[in-house]
Amino acid sequence: MGRRGPARWGLATLGSAVRNPLDLMKIRPCQFGVQDPLSNTFGFVRANNTRAHQGWDLVAAPGTPVYAVADGVTKAGISGSYGSWLTLKFSHKGHTYFAFYAHLLSYLTWAQNQSVAEGTEIALTGRSGNAQRIPLSEAHLHFEVRTTEFPAGKLSGRIDPGEIFGYRIYSSHA
Repeated sequence: MGRRGPARWGLATLGSAVRNPLDLMKIRPCQFGVQDPLSNTFGFVRANNTRAHQGWDLVAAPGTPVYAVADGVTKAGISGSYGSWLTLKFSHKGHTYFAFYAHLLSYLTWAQNQSVAEGTEIALTGRSGNAQRIPLSEAHLHFEVRTTEFPAGKLSGRIDPGEIFGYRIYSSHA
């Protein structure tokens, strides 16, 4: 557990104040065996564009290290659809956000009100919550950027992670 060097810091090398939540940033390409990477991005991208998906589903085998995207404070919990989850309250360009990590296997911090540094390993990916039902080959980290800690449904209280992390990830799903 600890900080990673600049070669491992994703967007930090571009002068951004955040780093990627995973070392490998790739949108999950399939939904239950069907090629459909768009449905694993942010927005009304599911069920013929009638159902919202609140973040990015990033390819990650169970046990993959998850990192703090910025200096911040963690909280953790469990829910039916998200399974084991962790939030990281952080500031970026004068705004407060909450990075939300879901379908986790375990936490690598004390999880509740723990201050962590950008780049700290904070959790391991898993298949908890509704991710238990997907094929192992589609294991992923569900990652959101929230503007409020516990938003209502659909897209309220959330922004497209691309607004902070950039959109080049959309060209990496092929």
